[in-house]
Amino acid sequence: MAKRGGPSLSVKMILTTTLLIVVTVVGSGVLNVMNIRRVFDERTERYVSLFTEQRKTAGVGAAPLFERTLEGMIANTGQDPDIKNLISDAVSKDTKTDDKSDRDYGLRYAAVFDKQPKVITQCLEKDTGLQCELPPQHGDISQMGPVTGAAWEKAVKEWGSAANGKTAPLVQYDVDVDGARYRMFAISIDDPTVGRLGSLILGYDLAPLDTFEQRAREEKDEASKRAALYTGAVGALFALIGTLLAIFQGLSISRPIKQLAWKADQIARGDLEARVDIKTSDEIGFLGKNFNFMADQITILLQQTAEKARIEQELEVARAIQETLVPGSDPVHRNTLTFAGFYQPAAQTGGDWWTWSELVGNKVLLVIGDVTGHGVPSAMITAAAKAACDVARHVHGDDVTVARLLEIMNHAIFESAQRRFVMTCFASIVDTRARTITYANAGHNFPYLFRAGADGKGEFGSLMIRGNRLGDDPTSRYETKTTDLVPGDVIVWYTDGIVECENEGGEEYGEKRFRASVRRAAALDAGEMRDAIVGDAVGYFGDTPRKDDITMIVGRIH
Repeated sequence: MAKRGGPSLSVKMILTTTLLIVVTVVGSGVLNVMNIRRVFDERTERYVSLFTEQRKTAGVGAAPLFERTLEGMIANTGQDPDIKNLISDAVSKDTKTDDKSDRDYGLRYAAVFDKQPKVITQCLEKDTGLQCELPPQHGDISQMGPVTGAAWEKAVKEWGSAANGKTAPLVQYDVDVDGARYRMFAISIDDPTVGRLGSLILGYDLAPLDTFEQRAREEKDEASKRAALYTGAVGALFALIGTLLAIFQGLSISRPIKQLAWKADQIARGDLEARVDIKTSDEIGFLGKNFNFMADQITILLQQTAEKARIEQELEVARAIQETLVPGSDPVHRNTLTFAGFYQPAAQTGGDWWTWSELVGNKVLLVIGDVTGHGVPSAMITAAAKAACDVARHVHGDDVTVARLLEIMNHAIFESAQRRFVMTCFASIVDTRARTITYANAGHNFPYLFRAGADGKGEFGSLMIRGNRLGDDPTSRYETKTTDLVPGDVIVWYTDGIVECENEGGEEYGEKRFRASVRRAAALDAGEMRDAIVGDAVGYFGDTPRKDDITMIVGRIH
């Protein structure tokens, strides 16, 4: 037997379980880290949204108030310092944090433009402090710094055609200059009677968003790192515990399976006494019980196989012996008589039997019989019949009569079978010189006598006579008859197997088909006639198993 390769079942179970635990822990850790990061992202998003909304609320509310205040100031061109003071106070007050009553709304930039447009004033809160400028002559926007330039350029883009002397609505937009981000609110300053006087831009600082987002990212990374470390530590602990449990469970499961495999290998090597020691009532225990049952059945089967082989061998011997009781298949020529026999048992041994012997005075004895059933018991009765026939010839010096022969055979079969088996038998003596046939019957089928007619068709007759079966009654006596024969006569002795066997459709061959076959072959020699009749019957039966023995003798008178 080939040596098993690869890891054992227990190792596979341990590795598989450990891998499953590791994959589960790693997957849980990844999901946990992803969930933590998602929570931080959602919190950051909510803060950004609230912060942005707060800036929007402040700008949308403050811009119209400044616009109404600046409307009268811009109409009086001599009040530019007042405009600067207003803007400076608004920006500086909004950035003041010492007074708890003052609230920082994030206003970091404010600029006022006339309708030219020129810058009237601007204030910008930087890290170095508040910077407010009032140009001596209305300043050009391009000369007032990058914040003002970017703020105005974006405002004009948002206003579109309304920037050229027309009333423009309040717009909001973001400006990013030198790394600083602002939320800008631009509104036109209008006089109901005069029209557009100028524009106002307020800028609210968005720098806290950058600080918060940076801090949120750092906190998210730190929380993810802690979660990963914690998951790794807990996962390692669970993996260790799971591996130990997997080792214990794998060994407890694989040990009885290994025992099953070992016992199966022992049985395969010929140790039929190998059995599994069953200690559990679970599925493995149930498998062990079935294994032991299978081993018992294999032992019984092998014993039965050996016994069957022995019986088969004995049957072969019995068949060989029985074949010696039946003459060969070669045609026999005796003076005016030629005959040929056929014998085929339904099993290895059969209950049909026929024989012939030469008697004194150029006479030939022909006997055919059929024991009830077939197989070894019937074959034993045929052996007794053959022995009785030989004894009768010996006692009477080959001058025995058919009636006396049947009486001796009847007594022998009765003593041997005690009525458990009986035999039908037809005994006949053909006088080849006088061309007569003398016969007696013990319950057997009447042989056919076919005589060719002048019209070429011929006619069938029967050697009809009755008598008790052999083995029924030890006191039976048998009547004899004699029939004259003429050249060309055909005599057919047969058992009922040939007419009672069935084809695939369950239909018997029957007497009618049998007689038709005899008629067709009547002009042939005895051997050829026998072969033709048997060939017709076999062709009808096909591959259907025979349910009875088939025996037939065909004789022709010359």
